[in-house]
Amino acid sequence: MHHTIALRTLLPTFVPAGFVDVGHSVVRDARDGKNLVIIDSVQSLANHLEATLVAQPGQAIDGLEAMPYLRLTITDPAGRTRSTSSLELPHRLASGWFCKAKELRPFQEELVSDILDNGIATATFRRCPNSLLHGVFYSQLAGLDPNVAKTPRLLSAEVVATGAQSINDGGVAKDPLFPSGDGFDVEGLVGTKASAAEVGAGYIPYRHQAFIAERIELSIYLAEGRIARLQLPEPARQVLRLLARYKLALLLSNPLDLRAHCILEVEQPEQLPAGLRQPDALLSQLQEQLQECQRLGLLQDPPVTAFALTLAAAKTKKKQAKAAAVVDDEVG
Repeated sequence: MHHTIALRTLLPTFVPAGFVDVGHSVVRDARDGKNLVIIDSVQSLANHLEATLVAQPGQAIDGLEAMPYLRLTITDPAGRTRSTSSLELPHRLASGWFCKAKELRPFQEELVSDILDNGIATATFRRCPNSLLHGVFYSQLAGLDPNVAKTPRLLSAEVVATGAQSINDGGVAKDPLFPSGDGFDVEGLVGTKASAAEVGAGYIPYRHQAFIAERIELSIYLAEGRIARLQLPEPARQVLRLLARYKLALLLSNPLDLRAHCILEVEQPEQLPAGLRQPDALLSQLQEQLQECQRLGLLQDPPVTAFALTLAAAKTKKKQAKAAAVVDDEVG
């Protein structure tokens, strides 16, 4: 599957992805001399696609009750609890939370054994088909050769603008607590002489760069050839194909709110590829194939594997020094 879909911005201008010390990714096309700018990268769009399946942290949307994934509940030293899952964590099933936490050693050993015995595709699909779709690298799992510890993403998408022109702008951010800028005692506030801007108050200058473009396009590629070569039965391959299309259909059914000052939508929804227009129909087909995979024993049962971790308070150097002193006294 390969589609190029025309998008339009809902604001007169847009702000593409940018990075500290790098700025925006702009290049001049050697074919026509026009500027190209990456609005959203493959990695970033993978995050947006995964978000379509998450109802709330640690919980998949309705209709995917048969799709396996890992849920993790984390309690910090203060007793605060939060939930997350392999649908949303960086590196998905290969997250350090799942692959490095000492408390999950039995799970890690079971996963390594499954990968070595049945292959990375089977082992990953069994526990989280979404992770197989977006690719995993089990770099933190002990006992795996790097050659068998990773599988590339099967679904890629990127948003690029053609004929892009930048608009440089700027201004000042005003702290409402100190409307007169430097008219307060900074030295008394922070204990040293400084300007209001240096301590994050008063009038703070900033630089702003937005863009306009002749054309904005979303390019999508699903590696059907690699899916066909996976050592999986056909119903499992169908799950991957349908899951990719379902996520894309959900993503395109609403404006793409990629970041502040970057909101896009499909220019001509009626011209979307037929396979991406009806999320409900895709979900129904996906559910059928998930049920078939369950019947074949290809999926974890129960689908959701839940873990809980309680984080210990970090040891401070002072506490460590005190403990060392006590040991020295006892030894002496």
